[in-house]
Amino acid sequence: MKNTVFIWPGFGLGTYPLQALADCLTTQGYTTQFLPLPEQAHLDAYLHSLIQRHHITANSMVLGWSLGGQLASLLAERTQCRLITLASNPQFCSNASWAYGMQPDAFERFYAKQQTQPVQNLQQFAALTGLQDASPHTRAHIKHLKAQLANLSESEQTIHLLHLKWLRSLNTRAILENLPTPQCHIWGDVDALIPKHRTDGRALPPHAHTHIVTGASHLLPLTHSTECINTITQWLDAQ
Repeated sequence: MKNTVFIWPGFGLGTYPLQALADCLTTQGYTTQFLPLPEQAHLDAYLHSLIQRHHITANSMVLGWSLGGQLASLLAERTQCRLITLASNPQFCSNASWAYGMQPDAFERFYAKQQTQPVQNLQQFAALTGLQDASPHTRAHIKHLKAQLANLSESEQTIHLLHLKWLRSLNTRAILENLPTPQCHIWGDVDALIPKHRTDGRALPPHAHTHIVTGASHLLPLTHSTECINTITQWLDAQ
């Protein structure tokens, strides 16, 4: 049995977008384990707890989609494990020193709507993740995601707002630039949430492996799972 791949989902949509990818890794002999997104404000305590509970070491691999990619980067820094990110930006919101993220005013509008119209906002977000994707199955995937978002509990809403706060504030640029362990980053070329010019390798060291999936949106681990898996396994085989 190969090493365990710990998998972090992104904001708001659960594990469904990553399930096909996890299944493919399992068929290739890897053990997969989904990690929960944080439900507490203190990230250091949360990460320490995960490392201890799941025995995450330098021999492990961690894979994260979107927000999950930022969390995976934090975990890789602490454990020196191998890192894989999908459709992830080290700093989601732009500022004076980082022009490759979402405009802060657009993010604040999204956050405000999440407070007042959480179901509608998340369903619109689900549609945005698949925008312009070339896969013929994208529409069906988005329909499934919207259906599973139809009933949000009050506790889920509170957690989603916490995750948006992490998206607003997290900055893993320096971590990626200085991380000595192997790292692989995959993006889609029509991702509506990650600017195209983000995928030019900025904030990455020379040894980082990058790959662009043609015709893929932010939902690429679901809509283009085969190409993602092929890229990941070829990269792992080369280690």
